[in-house]
Amino acid sequence: MTTRRLESVRDEIGKCVRCAACQAGCPTYESAFSETMSARGRLRLAQAVLDGRIGLTKRVSGDFFECLACMSCSSSCPSNVDIMKIVMVTRAEAVASGADGRLLRFINRHLLPYHARLNILAKLVGVAALFYKLAPGFLTRHLPYTQGIAKRATPDFLGRSLRSRLYGAVNPDHAPPSTGRTKRVAYFSGCMTDLAFPGTGTSVVDTLNRAGAEVVFPNEQVCCGAPAWFGGDMETARELAESNVKTFDALDVDSIVISCATCGSVLSGVYPELLDNSAEAKRVADKIVDFQWLVVKLGVEKIYETIKNPGRKIRVTYHDPCHLKRGMGVYREPREILRNTPGVEFVEMENADRCCGGPGAFSLTHYDAAMEYGRLKAEAIVDSGAETVVTSCPSCQLQLDDALRKFGSDIPVAHIADMIAAAGERQTGSGGQIAVSEKE
Repeated sequence: MTTRRLESVRDEIGKCVRCAACQAGCPTYESAFSETMSARGRLRLAQAVLDGRIGLTKRVSGDFFECLACMSCSSSCPSNVDIMKIVMVTRAEAVASGADGRLLRFINRHLLPYHARLNILAKLVGVAALFYKLAPGFLTRHLPYTQGIAKRATPDFLGRSLRSRLYGAVNPDHAPPSTGRTKRVAYFSGCMTDLAFPGTGTSVVDTLNRAGAEVVFPNEQVCCGAPAWFGGDMETARELAESNVKTFDALDVDSIVISCATCGSVLSGVYPELLDNSAEAKRVADKIVDFQWLVVKLGVEKIYETIKNPGRKIRVTYHDPCHLKRGMGVYREPREILRNTPGVEFVEMENADRCCGGPGAFSLTHYDAAMEYGRLKAEAIVDSGAETVVTSCPSCQLQLDDALRKFGSDIPVAHIADMIAAAGERQTGSGGQIAVSEKE
């Protein structure tokens, strides 16, 4: 069996001193208490495959695909081993050899580069989800994820996408921005915000407008490639990276704003590597900023300046998305926003940065494990005494909502952009002001 991809990370694997620092905080290790469920164990497996002592079988590759990619190991490694790169390269080797991930690779290749196809699929899934929610229990109790307890929380894919809202010719709310803006930014929404949480996208635009920024939404943007990258399909991930870099590098903007933690981590941290550190990829990566970071930089007070009497304060806690805190270093800013939000009393939950168990397709392929991680997070949220939990990642939103429901809590989950929009009096209409164009 070829190990060409693994050979590229042989030296990186060799940097591991086997100190076991990576075990502390690793969700899969703490759950299974198995050496191969820790970063150290996975690296030893990769080394054994390279040395020809074992094959990259479905059983072996399964240990790599059960990694949540939460980056806890990377943040605690004293040798600064690029553990995520090794895990992803091993997954790519497994997909290439046919050991795992072939179905997801097929889906990625034929869906992710095509927004129209994704939109059609989203509507079909939306119809199925509606049936799932409305059908009586005796019809759905044997379906996946129901398990006789509570039906799984599902996203609403039946509404208009963010893209159609921003480009709708009959929507007068999206007129060209007024002059005097202090900053011009492009918005990379990501697929989930576009198709499942379009209201969050308009909240992002509206908030940035009120903070003094002009927002550009390039219609040519495609999926960031995270499903392909984390699924071991490096070819599709590279194609998507090339497309997005071409689109965003051509824009005359100060920054590229993201409101999805995983999208931001991939665009800023993975794209340069995927595209051989090209100048274009580096320029795009250098411009990636998180929505919350930019709001703080522009001035939180600007978005709340019309509020006079916020009324009773609600207790709000915040869940740190793994790829935002560990991948982009953003964790102070959301807390600053919440502490300055009228009508909000911010409370910190225990282990706020512990992975919720909902990274991408993991909750589909490993639902029981995802719910075990979700249970711990749900307990921390309830114990905090919060009335609402806020985060800044669509996948985290779905996972937290599902876990809280599953374990008996009705605490609502919201994206921080929607929390800001709910707290502030909208000054520019329901969707904010946005500059849109097919080509810049």
